Amino acid sequence: MSYEDAFPPELREYYRKLFGSEAGEIMASLRTPVEKYYIRVNTLKTSRSKLMSLLKKEGLKPKRSPYLKEGIYFDREGPNFPDDYEPGLPVVRANKFASESVYQGAMLYAPGVLQADKKIKPGDEVEIRDPRGLLVGVGIASMSAKEMVVSTRGLAVEVTLPKFKLPSLNELESFREGLFYAQSLPSMVVAHVLEPGEEELIIDMAAAPGGKTSHIAQLMQNRGEIIAIDKSRNRLKKTEEELNRLGVKNVKLLHMDSRKLPELGIEADRILLDAPCTALGIRPKLWESRTPKDIEATARYQKHFINAAVKSLRKDGVLVYSTCTLSYEENEANVRYMLGKGLKLEEQSVFIGSHGIDIDGVQRFYPNRHLTQGFFIARLRKV
Repeated sequence: MSYEDAFPPELREYYRKLFGSEAGEIMASLRTPVEKYYIRVNTLKTSRSKLMSLLKKEGLKPKRSPYLKEGIYFDREGPNFPDDYEPGLPVVRANKFASESVYQGAMLYAPGVLQADKKIKPGDEVEIRDPRGLLVGVGIASMSAKEMVVSTRGLAVEVTLPKFKLPSLNELESFREGLFYAQSLPSMVVAHVLEPGEEELIIDMAAAPGGKTSHIAQLMQNRGEIIAIDKSRNRLKKTEEELNRLGVKNVKLLHMDSRKLPELGIEADRILLDAPCTALGIRPKLWESRTPKDIEATARYQKHFINAAVKSLRKDGVLVYSTCTLSYEENEANVRYMLGKGLKLEEQSVFIGSHGIDIDGVQRFYPNRHLTQGFFIARLRKV
């Protein structure tokens, strides 16, 4: 399947109108994992040089980010086989989420298996394909075909040849000790653009799973107060576990729909709105099902969060708006909406992306140009 086939025709046309001749490059990049896989050093517990020494001892090849002093990255390995490679082995078919994980080096676990050739038994070499037939990796079966399909836990296939390889970090001692958080480079830039003060009240309106919240806490040296909101109780519980692992102490978790934030009667010094979005910038994307209609509907939905943020921000307070999507409507168009609400754009303290589409002062990350996820950041002040 070519990258073109991975995107609905209406979305391909939308990208061509928005990005012109660069649209093809952008879509091809979205099909692959990020070239540089970033983690954030948790400076509440350690330093970059100490963590790098530990990671080297754990057999990894960490590199220093040239942009952020708490950034470390690993180079992606691969592709490990050509697009036309046909190993001719028994097939295990995995769901989209599991396939995207295998594609970048993860093992295949039983809950991710959709179907498997009936003759497969433990020890057999197999090929793993996504629901549309794309080869994502080769490995050794750890279960019989029947076990793979019916089991709700356990390793189904030990992946020996993934299409790409990113480091597996969750089993490391340094991870368990909370010395780092896996976080993309643009996502790390967000907390710096917010510039939280140590004595301020900060609100994170869509906090789970806690990456940006914990980064803000880190920049505040665990001082001040952060109210972290999410409407999913399960995701909030995971956020709490992450904050505990990282040693974060200045966050109050709140289970609510942050569109109702003004009902709390709080005036925040700074608000982060990492808005729910179409996630068109997330990599790797084996295929995309969203269309321009989804973009329009999501952009309307985001305005409810924007309205709540503006009402809950003190005069002269700062709002940072970010998304992990590529569309104009969810990004620049919503910034124009905010400008009409009495906010003004401000310069960003860390600017390593590209300028916005028909609007200066906002920051866009393109997967093909910046070797990152697709991402957007704007910083505004209530005047």
